[in-house]
Amino acid sequence: MKKSMGNKIHLDENKILEKYLSGKSSLVLSSEFNVSKPTILKILKRHNVTRKRNRCASLNIIEKDDFYVVERVCPTCKKTVLTKSKNKTIACRNHYNKIEKNIECKKCSLESQIGTGNPFYRKKHTKKTKKEISKSRKGKGMGANNSMANPKHRKKASENLKKKWLSGDMEHARKIMSDKLKETRRLGKIKSNITSKKEKEISFFLKKMGLKVITAYRVDSKICDIFLPNLNLIIEYFGDYWHCNPLKYDENYFNKKKNMTAKEIWDYDKLKIDLIKNNGYNLEVIWESELKHNNDKIITILNKHDTKQYFAPERS
Repeated sequence: MKKSMGNKIHLDENKILEKYLSGKSSLVLSSEFNVSKPTILKILKRHNVTRKRNRCASLNIIEKDDFYVVERVCPTCKKTVLTKSKNKTIACRNHYNKIEKNIECKKCSLESQIGTGNPFYRKKHTKKTKKEISKSRKGKGMGANNSMANPKHRKKASENLKKKWLSGDMEHARKIMSDKLKETRRLGKIKSNITSKKEKEISFFLKKMGLKVITAYRVDSKICDIFLPNLNLIIEYFGDYWHCNPLKYDENYFNKKKNMTAKEIWDYDKLKIDLIKNNGYNLEVIWESELKHNNDKIITILNKHDTKQYFAPERS
């Protein structure tokens, strides 16, 4: 079957042709003759006897949006999965490869990689691999190399997001993200909060009066501006523009920075105010313009919640 002539191996090509034409595959023959599959194929092609396969003909390949699409079923969730390519042959090949390798849909694949299913579970990168990763990524995805630098790509991404938003596909994802953020805040994992200059001034003023002040105080999932534990009092400072002071803005006014109408902002603020009160706290809201025109506003609030009379500390 196979004779060695010095360093050169002589194959019985007639025997190979005979077995191939009887129905044996090139892979089986490569194993029988103890040579590589490409070697067998080379002989078959030289004699022009290779069997031509047309697996694609048996598939229902659909043309959709410049793509060739083939349907298959995910082996885990049993839902329909699409294999797409701009090349018909590649779409066919990828489809059969995924079936042969029993490849799951993206969702099932990601779920199976959580925890112990993750190939990197309980592993860590060494300093060497970190360096190599950093070096390989240097300069990539930046400037002109960033795909989003192309206006065509940006437009396409924007259109896709709008379609998803209008179809309601993103509503579920938004709710999941919102619930996750609220839970993270409840657990106290998010401690940072943007504090305005005026809030800092109010806090400093209260501390100077000898009061214990807690800033960025958490009530359930909401972060409050200032909390005075001795008075069980929460003070919220509302900027006229950011919270659309009703004395200055109509309910239909559209706040460009927040991308909300004044009415939507008021409704959102009311939810926070109700949450604070329902949790048993005293609450006072100080508006920006109110504080500007009334320097004793804070003193009035303190006296309202305590029998002790407060006086503003002398200016240093």
